Amino acid sequence: MSDEQLTVYIDPDQIKAQKDNKYDLFLAKKVNGQFTVVWQSKGAQAAANKPSYEYQNKFDLSVLSFCVNYVNNPVDLSAGSSFTSSGQKQSIELGQTVILNADGLFETVQSDGKSTEIVIHNQLQANPHEVLMDQDGNPIFVNTTSGMDVGDATLTPIDTYQVWFGSQQDTGTIIADNRSNIKEVQLEGGQTKIITYTADGTWADGAPAS
Repeated sequence: MSDEQLTVYIDPDQIKAQKDNKYDLFLAKKVNGQFTVVWQSKGAQAAANKPSYEYQNKFDLSVLSFCVNYVNNPVDLSAGSSFTSSGQKQSIELGQTVILNADGLFETVQSDGKSTEIVIHNQLQANPHEVLMDQDGNPIFVNTTSGMDVGDATLTPIDTYQVWFGSQQDTGTIIADNRSNIKEVQLEGGQTKIITYTADGTWADGAPAS
């Protein structure tokens, strides 16, 4: 997969408005037809190794490999305590498959799948929820509903992204339900696109007028 880049320009009036609201700038990637996890979160105020969003913002979207993992639902043990378990993440690439065995361990990755998919051959009971991460271990997708049955779970990352402003959330957290004014962008391998958040608070394709 070739590198992709998304450049987001923000009108100066909107920079002030969004920062006054203490809103973050978010990016999410579509997996299995859904946007479930904040992939990148850029805050209103810069901190050490955490640049804030400004007039010009470039997202370099190179994902050459992924990681898979799983997490179980929390189990209430007694008043005020619960238990949740998850596995050890496994590096994997598009076109590869891996067995999650009945002990909750990933076995050796095999290069025997379709070029657009990652497949987990699940043997673990109790419907663990599959997790897809980027190569740095940041979640891109979490199955928040049914979890995996025993059998195959297919993960299909699509080069479709959403960009929006909203209340503060960290990278890797489940996207809040109250989003509005979302911009969706489709990219293909090696493609660069530019979008602008204009002075009137709407999204437009291309760079701002000079």
